Amino acid sequence: MEFVVLPDHPAGAEVLASVPSPGLPRPKVLEHHSGRPWLVGDWPDDEIVCVGTGPRRLVLLGCAGVDPGSLAARLDRARSPADLDDLARLPAGSFHLVASLDGEVRVQGTLSTACQVFYTRAAGVTVAASRAESLAARAGAGIDEERVALELLSPFGPPAPLSEGSVWRGVRSPRIGHCLEIRRDGTARTRRWWTPPEPERRLGDGDFVREALFDAVAARTAGQPTVSADLSGGLDSTSLCFVAARTPGTDLATLHYEGHGGRGEDLAHARRAAEALPQARHLVVPPTDTPDWYAPFEHTPHDREGPLMFVRARATVEHQAGLVASLGARRHLQGVGGDELFLPGAMCLHGLLRRDPAAALPHIRALRAKRRWSLATTARTMAASPSYRRWLADEADQLDADRSWGSGASWEVPARLPPWITRDAASTVRRLMREAVAADPEPLAALPVQHEMIWINRVNGTVMRRNSSIGAHAGVTFHAPYTDDRVLEAVLSVRLADRVAATRLKPVLARALDGVVPAGILHRTGKDDASPTLYAGLRRRRGELLDLAEDTRLARMGLIDTAELRRLLLATHADTRPLMPFDPTLACELWLRALPAAGATTAAPSSRTP
Repeated sequence: MEFVVLPDHPAGAEVLASVPSPGLPRPKVLEHHSGRPWLVGDWPDDEIVCVGTGPRRLVLLGCAGVDPGSLAARLDRARSPADLDDLARLPAGSFHLVASLDGEVRVQGTLSTACQVFYTRAAGVTVAASRAESLAARAGAGIDEERVALELLSPFGPPAPLSEGSVWRGVRSPRIGHCLEIRRDGTARTRRWWTPPEPERRLGDGDFVREALFDAVAARTAGQPTVSADLSGGLDSTSLCFVAARTPGTDLATLHYEGHGGRGEDLAHARRAAEALPQARHLVVPPTDTPDWYAPFEHTPHDREGPLMFVRARATVEHQAGLVASLGARRHLQGVGGDELFLPGAMCLHGLLRRDPAAALPHIRALRAKRRWSLATTARTMAASPSYRRWLADEADQLDADRSWGSGASWEVPARLPPWITRDAASTVRRLMREAVAADPEPLAALPVQHEMIWINRVNGTVMRRNSSIGAHAGVTFHAPYTDDRVLEAVLSVRLADRVAATRLKPVLARALDGVVPAGILHRTGKDDASPTLYAGLRRRRGELLDLAEDTRLARMGLIDTAELRRLLLATHADTRPLMPFDPTLACELWLRALPAAGATTAAPSSRTP
């Protein structure tokens, strides 16, 4: 799916004609009430809900569980884009909302950015789109080299609000919880429409979380003859399989990729789950039939939006999309986001300690034992309470510090510079972060634990959006119901005391799906990791990686030292942590190689903060 949103302005048609989009040879066109082009793009007929009344138009693009009649009735009462705030909360699923109210335009994606909005200025007006590179082509924009330097930060790129920038000069996105409003004269603003709930709701039997999950899955299965899903054996993906199996009329097919090394519990749990889902088709893929991580390097991402997070698994995603298509499915469900929503961490206890110290202390003791923290580390982590601005300022000063691995009062997973970044590039990153601090940024939520959940939900949503770009060649999109707006909002509203339990790994999920998922699976207390797969890929593809590091675009741009990078690839590693910085570097390099030569040379360093 790809589309462009144009203002109700004479320049809109000029922008549309300026640079034909290669992905839209015969675009579909929807018009403003005035007759001017409004929404131009390519989308499946079963992924659009379109309603209109008088001079008002509203479109949902994606998977939306909603009655068109209800939408039309609410739209009829709207007189301005802001009047659509309540309507935007109504549908379940993952979709873009685009409205034209007598020429006043509203565009928004999801909180997770699985559906993202990008915008820029072209021909004197604001234009929005679902893809950043499409706007860059229309505006004649090159890459922002300073932004590329930020993308080298590991493990997930720069912190908010820098994380909401774009590697294309002049192309931006609204902040999480904000929509874009384009006036008739072509000017625009972003406006907050969503505020996270306070964690004050008692979990009870988890009915509101359960309802949100069922609705999120149903939005994907509706109208689909077949839907596929990961059956990894982990609690998150396995739970979605049982939810999907209860959706009326769903032909469910599951995929399980066996891990390398033949050890771990996931395969055994996946087999038990498959036995409890006899109506579904189950496919198990052995390691010998699975592409290596870090391969093949003759391929590059199908889209040019920007560096692809977790690029090491790109070939596996492509392989999976082919299997999904062979099963007759176009939508594939994954458990991405479940850990971040349901696995309580240090910041959850940090917040609980301030609200209910007696309830927090036993869990803090358990966390201390699990992570082998000293009493001083535990006290320092739980006592610290920096503002988001102060935390971000400290992070700017600690970009090359050793990673603390879970200790410290972190609003987000701390970002770190790779050892091979050049001195000048590191200085650029620090400057951009300090400029962001000087702008006095607001956190995504008042409580660090809530901010952290919203921020990592964005990371997961971005992964799903980019993986769907890879799957597009097979006609497949990837979906993570745990990242949906309504699911996120439901879990954010749960009391902190109800998010932790001494005997359950993920108490909120376990309570919500009690009776839906077999108890032996639901009460699992451990999980496998992917280290064997990473080591196997690195071992088999080391030569290709070393060849790649010989002559990099990043080094030509003055951003990395390839000698230092080669040292990492030649060394042996007792665990995977030293390899974490390699992924963002590899992603940036492969993205730069995917660009036409002109696109890579039109950029010049900029001092702006994204």
